[in-house]
Amino acid sequence: MAVTLNGVVHGKRIDLDAEPPVPDGAAVTVRLETRRLTAHEQRQIVIATAGEEPDSDSALLSPQSACLGG
Repeated sequence: MAVTLNGVVHGKRIDLDAEPPVPDGAAVTVRLETRRLTAHEQRQIVIATAGEEPDSDSALLSPQSACLGG
């Protein structure tokens, strides 16, 4: 059986967007493919890490700001 689920990696843990269709404790093989975060997902990360909603979309994470600290 092959199923595609989206999720977010946190160290060795992956938080899935939906319940996997296998019983808890089942052995699985995971194939990872990175994808770009949507604006909503970026906003949720900012809120989760900063504890408040940013004032504007300019506060969203971008490859430039993540690498250059700005």
